[in-house]
Amino acid sequence: MKIRHRAAVVAAVAGIAVTGAIPALAGPALAGPALAGPALATTGAGTPKPAAGTATVFSADGTLAALSGLRLSLTGDNGRTAVTVDPKAAVTLDGNTAKLVALPLGARVKLSGNTTDGVSVATRVDASSVRPFVAAGSVSGVDLEDKTVSVTPLLGSDRTARSYPVAPAASITLDGRKVALSALPAGAHIVVLGSVIGCQVYSAKSLTALSRWDLKLSGTVSAVDAAKGVVTVDADGAAVKLDVAPNATIKVNGARATLAGLPIGAAVNLTGTGSTRGSVVSGITAKVKI
Repeated sequence: MKIRHRAAVVAAVAGIAVTGAIPALAGPALAGPALAGPALATTGAGTPKPAAGTATVFSADGTLAALSGLRLSLTGDNGRTAVTVDPKAAVTLDGNTAKLVALPLGARVKLSGNTTDGVSVATRVDASSVRPFVAAGSVSGVDLEDKTVSVTPLLGSDRTARSYPVAPAASITLDGRKVALSALPAGAHIVVLGSVIGCQVYSAKSLTALSRWDLKLSGTVSAVDAAKGVVTVDADGAAVKLDVAPNATIKVNGARATLAGLPIGAAVNLTGTGSTRGSVVSGITAKVKI
């Protein structure tokens, strides 16, 4: 079950592309002379493998999770990676020469170096303390004194609201018009772009909100109140209660039906209009196994 209108918020809100929203942090290229070594030995099966003592080039990138002496750990798409850093390794932080001990936890790190007999040693470490972030959801609150906006995620199982400090020069729009932070209404769908330093210091630099949006929802019917014109749909692990327009088009297995005739447990696709004042369903397409 999937809430498609929620996922569409990220793309629909002003067509923001996350990539390139915050300039990439440039650093020295991770390059070095090619390492020559002895000829490869061959296994009995004919599969070549490096002879003992042969060095190969490696590279890795991720978020700095731990640093102790010359050992550091990165977390990334492939899990956690521990690497030893050469005492003479070139180290940069935000493009400037730095000491390894100065790298903050949470920094984005790129490594390059050599692997010999299964042991990797980094000879270059390039770190960026400032990383881009994006958050999408609905506005759950605005604090004008602290200059923060609270966003409740619309996707995933964790619907905990999170507050983001808003930069003084942040760009804020509502339905395509520039507005003040105070004008953002509760319930508006919003995409927040900004930067984060280390693990904790967030700064929202672009806030794009909609007070009205297309509703597209898929799930399973869990309750129907025909008298009140309300349908409840289980979608993405949440029970969503929606008003159904009196003239809504309802079909069950391709045949016209009434709201009262909508079976519990039916798989449904709903369309309509959502807004900060509530959502109204104008179309229901249901399928029931016969």
